[in-house]
Amino acid sequence: MSIQLRSRRGPIGTAWQAVALREAAERLLGPGRAGRGRADARAGRVQWLEVEPGAARAAVEDPDGGLHQARLDLPAYRDGDREVFLQVARAHPELPARLAAGTYPEQIEAELAPSMLSLLPRDAAELSHDCDCLDWPGPCRHVSALVYVLVEAVDEHPVHLLTLRGIRLEELVAPAGAAGQPRGEDADDPGDGAPDASGGAEAAPEAAPYDPRHTDPARLAEVVGEEAAAIIAAFYHAGTAEASSGSPAGHPGEDPVDGTAEGPVGGTAGDPLGGSGRGPARG
Repeated sequence: MSIQLRSRRGPIGTAWQAVALREAAERLLGPGRAGRGRADARAGRVQWLEVEPGAARAAVEDPDGGLHQARLDLPAYRDGDREVFLQVARAHPELPARLAAGTYPEQIEAELAPSMLSLLPRDAAELSHDCDCLDWPGPCRHVSALVYVLVEAVDEHPVHLLTLRGIRLEELVAPAGAAGQPRGEDADDPGDGAPDASGGAEAAPEAAPYDPRHTDPARLAEVVGEEAAAIIAAFYHAGTAEASSGSPAGHPGEDPVDGTAEGPVGGTAGDPLGGSGRGPARG
């Protein structure tokens, strides 16, 4: 069973993040290969799609029936970039629900820009590719078809961008008690013997950090809509159940997007290429 694109004509991908991904990838592909890949994707030649940290993989069928395994690479964040992204994301407690509901706010990209970061490829040079076909050095029509299936997947599920960058959706939630914490090693030190502004009076207790698990879903629905409110309520309540049982937030074999069993998107997986042992991606 192959993946059938929703788009039958015109550009593939309508949400802004899908358009941005498509435009960056098409600069890598070039017009000729982009056209062949788009036609193959719409013809249902992509059998399955698997998104993992740093790469998207797919099995793509040739017109003559041969099956090839293609890969598109977008590097996962390094540790420093990861921390910057999480700091920005955790300042928006509604972000996990919006991503799960299929929306990636452009505001997040605007806040990442001063740090020269983006969930999306910042240019075509950040993308690389590989395929087991003989079209060297590529990118081949199989990589191109993979690109368009990935674009439409990101159009509907922007959480795939998190996965590519090595971030799990649950990591966007600030750890309990982290809100309002002072930054820096000397945050508790008034510094250089400066007198305490309170004049020695006992400091008022700090307000408890916002805990979205206690948010009234009805009130949340007024802001983000009923569907998104239901998603975020289920997301946080699941986290509460895991914490009370002592289980870790992530379980082996679960998809980081929706917690279902890991597996390729659409079609019969075959070999998910996890142990393919192929050489480095072709640039």
